[in-house]
Amino acid sequence: MSNASSGDFLTAVRTRLDAAPESALLLPTLFLLLLMILIFSFTADQFLSLSVLRNVLTQTSIYIILGVGLTIVLTSGEIDISIGSIIGLGAMILGISVVNLGFPIGIGLLATLLVGVLCGLMNGFLTAVVRVPSIIVTLGALTFFRGLAYLLGGGTVMIGFPPFLVWIGSGTFIGVPVPVWLALIAVIFGQLFLKSTRTGQHIIAVGGNAEAARLAGINIRFSKILAFVIMGALAAVASIIMVARLDAAQSVMGAGIELQVLAAVVLGGTSLFGGRGVILGSVLGALILSILQTGLLLSGVVQFWQLVAVGALLIAVVALRISYEPSEVQS
Repeated sequence: MSNASSGDFLTAVRTRLDAAPESALLLPTLFLLLLMILIFSFTADQFLSLSVLRNVLTQTSIYIILGVGLTIVLTSGEIDISIGSIIGLGAMILGISVVNLGFPIGIGLLATLLVGVLCGLMNGFLTAVVRVPSIIVTLGALTFFRGLAYLLGGGTVMIGFPPFLVWIGSGTFIGVPVPVWLALIAVIFGQLFLKSTRTGQHIIAVGGNAEAARLAGINIRFSKILAFVIMGALAAVASIIMVARLDAAQSVMGAGIELQVLAAVVLGGTSLFGGRGVILGSVLGALILSILQTGLLLSGVVQFWQLVAVGALLIAVVALRISYEPSEVQS
């Protein structure tokens, strides 16, 4: 199709975005966040202390970084549930390259990022080119990547990372924890990428109506592969932060985190059916999850009930989203 037709289609996409402002989706999520803060401020001791708030922000940074990537993937009309296994594999690559082989930390960080990109590339290729449903691809990848992590590291714990990596996990810059800065960079990137770049608008268009996007001349395969590659790279960043915070690398890192990330993203207003991604909403959703877990912990609730609460929240939010977006389910 001609460039003019493609331009008309992208103009229609912009019009649709303008007609559905994010504020309508952000306000309910923000209200829930403030309500939870209010409740736990009365029920949990020391909840509003500076140390607790600092820990919440640091813990949330990992969810936020992963949430940005998953928001982009969901916006493209796909899903990725292999996030946790990419984290575990990345942790093993970082530990083996820096601790076992003695490579400089820069080489280890680049190797971890490269592995994350390759994992995303594999998921994207199988989904967009081979045309296997992304839920099946990433379900298999979840086991495949975790298996590779176990093969590389077994049950060992790798320790003895250089001070720079430890600083990434527990250090501060201008009084703000480094992981929070990294999360802020990820949010700015995700917001600008989806809303202000032609490629981001292509991803929104593909997720909203793949056939219309194809007729408008948009490269659907490239858009979907790129979404998965970004997800893989951000999962690698989260892996680096996890290793840095613990000053240790294990093959089990990241297990089960995809549930929390999916809950945060959907809670923030991103559509499960593609075509709409709300980066700032994912940030609020991640904060809600961290505050929920921290508040329940400080209130004396055992960890098993915390898992029940997160699972129940995810089911409730998905049910509400589906009932709220019936037209998208049918399309």
